[in-house]
Amino acid sequence: MIADFSYLLKRSIMTRIINKRTHQHPFDYAYAEQYSLEGVTDRWVNNSYYFSAHDGQMSIYARLGQRVDAAETWFVIYMDGQVYSLQEEVFSPGNSPLCVLREGDRWVLRFDGKVNDGTHVKLSARFAGTQRPIDFTSDMPAVRMATGIANETWNKDLFNRLQQVSGQCHYEQEGVLAGDMQIDGRTRTFSLPCVRDHSFGKRDWNYMNNHLWLMAVSPNGQFNYSMVSYPAMSVLEVGSYRDENGLHLMQQADLDLQLVAQGTVPREIDFPMHLDDGRTIRVCAEVLTGVTYHFQNGQYILHENIASFTIDGQPYRGILEIGFNSDADRYFNQRPLNTIHR
Repeated sequence: MIADFSYLLKRSIMTRIINKRTHQHPFDYAYAEQYSLEGVTDRWVNNSYYFSAHDGQMSIYARLGQRVDAAETWFVIYMDGQVYSLQEEVFSPGNSPLCVLREGDRWVLRFDGKVNDGTHVKLSARFAGTQRPIDFTSDMPAVRMATGIANETWNKDLFNRLQQVSGQCHYEQEGVLAGDMQIDGRTRTFSLPCVRDHSFGKRDWNYMNNHLWLMAVSPNGQFNYSMVSYPAMSVLEVGSYRDENGLHLMQQADLDLQLVAQGTVPREIDFPMHLDDGRTIRVCAEVLTGVTYHFQNGQYILHENIASFTIDGQPYRGILEIGFNSDADRYFNQRPLNTIHR
């Protein structure tokens, strides 16, 4: 009882603090869209662009993680049961076969390189936003971050370590990715529901314990659930769901955290999510295929899986991304999962 009262008090205090900070420092979308590494010398600073586009027949995802000394690069096309995947994961700055640039109010994505065992792929596409951007700090209910912080023992060291968590700007936008691709000379056009994800700031992959990201799109909606564990915060969860009635923010998810504590990719996930409009929706995901990525000499392993979804009874397709630190003893900071308030 005393422990629960302490947690509730800490959560209430942090909710007020976070709401005040968000009001004083609102998300600056114009600044975020123009962010670049110009003048940056810190190798830990990351400027990452990610696009994930899907329908029932095709999936495309691409990521360009720019650093002063490297260009982390993903590129995958999945169609007709075939995966076309860029094999190299890191290029020197300016030498990635993937190019991301802004033209007016649209983002341009270009790829020209070899995939699999030598198949040549060229892709040119433009992303046009159809919904307003969602900032993972200021747009999510303050109680979500407050819950994560309230779960921890409060001391000076904790709040110093929380600076490692708060140094990233991270937002996403729903839209359409349209263009054409050539695979060994065969041309195919596409227009797909897409989510554009942009993050920048300090990112040390080894600071993460483990994480799960579920993202799905359809012509009529979009879904997001993000869970991450850090040394300073054992569990942080946020989420959202847009349907024909608008955008709804996650209040709580009843996902079994044991699924993210095994060091393996779950083939299926099924859980209820509670939304701020009072509804509870059922989220089901099934992995179709995936590619594994290795960060910082294998300190963090990330599995980017394409998955089919059923959300609130409707079909979606998207991503089941899950990652693990190479030190398995760090998952959820070895906290007993049934003692973590969510």
